Amino acid sequence: MTDQAPPPRAALYVDFDNVFMALLRWDERAAYAFGERPDAWLAWLEGREDGSRPATRRTLVRRCYLNPGGFHDFQLGRPVARYRAARDLRNRTYYSEFRAAFVQAGFDVVDCPPIAWLKNSADMKMALDIREALDHRTHFDEFVLLSGDSDFLPALARLRAHDRRVTVLAQDTAKAAYLAAADMVVGLDEFAHAGMGNLPIAQFSAHAPPMVPPVVPPVVPPGAPPTPQPAPPRAAEPRPDLATLRAQALDWVREAVARSPNGALRLTDLGQALPRAFPALRNTDYAGAGSLGALIEEARDRRLSLSGPPTRRWVFDAERGAAPGDSAPEEEAEPETARAEAQPAPEPAADPPAEAPPPALSPEIAMAQVAQLLRDLLWGSRDPKGLPHDLPTFSPAELGFLLHAISAALPLDPATAAAELAEAAAAQGHCVSAREVTALLRWLMRGYVKLHEPATPEGAGRLARVLFATLVNTLRALGEKLSEAETEALRAWTQSGLG
Repeated sequence: MTDQAPPPRAALYVDFDNVFMALLRWDERAAYAFGERPDAWLAWLEGREDGSRPATRRTLVRRCYLNPGGFHDFQLGRPVARYRAARDLRNRTYYSEFRAAFVQAGFDVVDCPPIAWLKNSADMKMALDIREALDHRTHFDEFVLLSGDSDFLPALARLRAHDRRVTVLAQDTAKAAYLAAADMVVGLDEFAHAGMGNLPIAQFSAHAPPMVPPVVPPVVPPGAPPTPQPAPPRAAEPRPDLATLRAQALDWVREAVARSPNGALRLTDLGQALPRAFPALRNTDYAGAGSLGALIEEARDRRLSLSGPPTRRWVFDAERGAAPGDSAPEEEAEPETARAEAQPAPEPAADPPAEAPPPALSPEIAMAQVAQLLRDLLWGSRDPKGLPHDLPTFSPAELGFLLHAISAALPLDPATAAAELAEAAAAQGHCVSAREVTALLRWLMRGYVKLHEPATPEGAGRLARVLFATLVNTLRALGEKLSEAETEALRAWTQSGLG
């Protein structure tokens, strides 16, 4: 009986910035887990289970290339921001924070600061290290590249010429030539779900803070000297009330616009003056709105209307007149901004009145929010066949087009139809990938839609109803429950694009 052949010796090269940004477009929790737990996805790549020896490959060289000054601001209220807040970490996350995790997982971390605008030196250093590894006294059987940068195509060709096995991480935008040069392709969805789907960040949601048991003073025997008590911990600085902060900031903007002669100010001028009057806006991502423009749009106030192209927007009072032309002289806005900066911020009331109920969301905003909510609730879970519960956040127009196209194309083969449907959507101006179409087809098949049979007379309307019912039933099976408003928004999302 012969011994089993040892796993191949591998060299692993990780372009951190490239993979982090690719996963960020997929799901922010996958991107954060990629940096926080490299030991987990490395064990998955090596085929290790419960600390056993590698079964797929033995990674002898582990090298990570990252820009230590790179950072990302996670959206407040979303899973990663809540996860970091629960651990008393600031929301802005620098890539250098993940250095310790990679070192503890056995990686050599190579700093790659930017050498040009938005371009670091990772690809150059990786290519040189790969070429050097070819001449190393240790014969590496396999080279694993976690990067979707097509600039590495010459390096892959050189590795194949030296009879080395090549494994790459594939992104949706990967070129066909780049994928053809590899022996094995790891899909981004497989890497995100199988490699990191079971980490704590994947299941994180807003939980109530843990109960703190009461402090029982120790029993002091009679006649014993009193035990010195430690000083009480300093109370944490209270976080600003986002609703109050938002109302105060909007009042300040209304007053600034009202004082202007023509009832209009540049959005960029307000963006410079407002954070100086309300410094808390910088730390709260504009009170949770994300930007000053979004904050004003969500107010839905005619006295705070927006006009103009994105780079030269005006904030104007629609009750006083029409939107200003973009040729208005800049001198009109500057003196008013200077005067607006000189005005002190309104003092918060000692006892603020009862908070008014927030205005109802527009149907478009409600549908976008519920689609994103479902994506978060389903992330990391799988169906009985082991396939991930991916839910692309299609716009109503994109979803409506795909449901009509799927209904018209029945019967179809899911293996080949996804690319054709994605091309048809692109021809109509929709940004839809084949992977997203495949995810939609899986949801319809989970609802027992028989794609190999001709379409029914109900067509796309039936597919929309099946999609809605399947999503609701899946959430119920996972122990998640939508509110009545969220359920109606979900129903509208699945049906609004049908026309």
